Amino acid sequence: MFRVALVRAFSQSEYKEPAEPLGIEALAAILHKNNIPCRLFDREMESLDSAARAIVEYKPSLLGISALMEDNALDALRLLLKVRKSLDVPCVIGGMFVTTSYERAVALFPKDCQLVVGEGEAALLRICAEMTGENYPDTIKPFLSPEEWPRLYRHNLRDYLSIGAPINMKTSRGCPGRCKFCATPSLPYNLNKWCGRAITSVADEMQALCAEYTPHAFNFVDDDFGPVSRVEELAEELARRKLRCALSLQLRASAVSNTPDLFARMQKLKRNGLCRVFIGLESFDEQTLEYFNKKMDPVKALTAFQEIRGAGVAIHIGYILWHPLSTVKSVHAEAKRLYEAGFFTTKILMAKLQMFPGCALEKDRNTVHALPLEEYYQSVKEKIAPLYDAWLVGAIDVPRQYCLSFLAPDGDAPGKVIEIENQLARLDAMSYQILFDDSSVSDGEIIKTSREVKERLHEIGCTFDRPR
Repeated sequence: MFRVALVRAFSQSEYKEPAEPLGIEALAAILHKNNIPCRLFDREMESLDSAARAIVEYKPSLLGISALMEDNALDALRLLLKVRKSLDVPCVIGGMFVTTSYERAVALFPKDCQLVVGEGEAALLRICAEMTGENYPDTIKPFLSPEEWPRLYRHNLRDYLSIGAPINMKTSRGCPGRCKFCATPSLPYNLNKWCGRAITSVADEMQALCAEYTPHAFNFVDDDFGPVSRVEELAEELARRKLRCALSLQLRASAVSNTPDLFARMQKLKRNGLCRVFIGLESFDEQTLEYFNKKMDPVKALTAFQEIRGAGVAIHIGYILWHPLSTVKSVHAEAKRLYEAGFFTTKILMAKLQMFPGCALEKDRNTVHALPLEEYYQSVKEKIAPLYDAWLVGAIDVPRQYCLSFLAPDGDAPGKVIEIENQLARLDAMSYQILFDDSSVSDGEIIKTSREVKERLHEIGCTFDRPR
């Protein structure tokens, strides 16, 4: 029997929420639609040896691997070589790494591997058709429009929910931004712009998931969910269907900055289930924003963020504190501004510029990528490492806890959110102090505080750092 094994490669990222492999779930959906048996293997949930052993036992006719970044690609190569010691299987490899770094992918993987650039669904079906001699109608189009995106094959969703994951949703592909550190602007046609599913389709999927799974806490993984009006459209559609769902999603700073009556609209969205938003601000400094090619008014953005928080919606921001234009003065000034505004975190103190493969900064040979404050950054990073280790335990779980707080307002979830935030704030305050005077806090105090916070977070129920 012809069958396909689909693999999500492992990432070394330290900040990692437990989440389903949505990319290969979309591929599995298109295969099932065309009656092609397949099985998913997730390296985030399995060791290298166990995953390789399970793939060999499955005896696939084709092995498909998805790799997002270079570290995923290296894991994909290790897995492929281990599998091929016992099973001579054809392999197709795709994902962001292959799409944006094709030449590096060609040099990394064995010559007999097929590399897929862009969307994987149509390409995978084409390869299956070539191998089986079958004619699959979905292989005609090189790109899928939103209404053709397959409903995910979520065979292992219950396993992820059992370890505290929310129900992840993806309602769009692409991004309207042109940030120089991101690969999206350089993607092939039809992938470098924002395309979204119809809200009725999104609500249909949520309704089907609500009928089978609890809690109804939904985390939207879109890089950009869209304008506030799209969030309102979803909230209204869910209310019409009498679905009580908690939502966490990502918006653009420029979008919320230019939204009229933002405070009142966010208050209403809060009542209808919007619990948390994440926004990639990246910088308050205008010169840095120009360097990143991120067009936005930082003053307006900060005002908008404060209105969102004032409306009762939790907000967390992404920020790139360390980059080639950084100076000691700028790092201190920006950290101070963030701290006084209530948005400084231990994560921000650890955050330096990371470029996606194929981004404009990576391609610009005239751009200096070396970090002028590398020694200072490394000293701060080493000093606060125990604090960051404890911080991750709470920060990874807090979005889910905000959703649970909405879904069970009379239970203990609201208290959990407050306690998690209090513990995170304790770590943030110490990290901030260390930035300005690393001798003001002893290593013993850091270890003691980190241990106390981590133990308290474990008592609350944050366990994502525990072995799975």
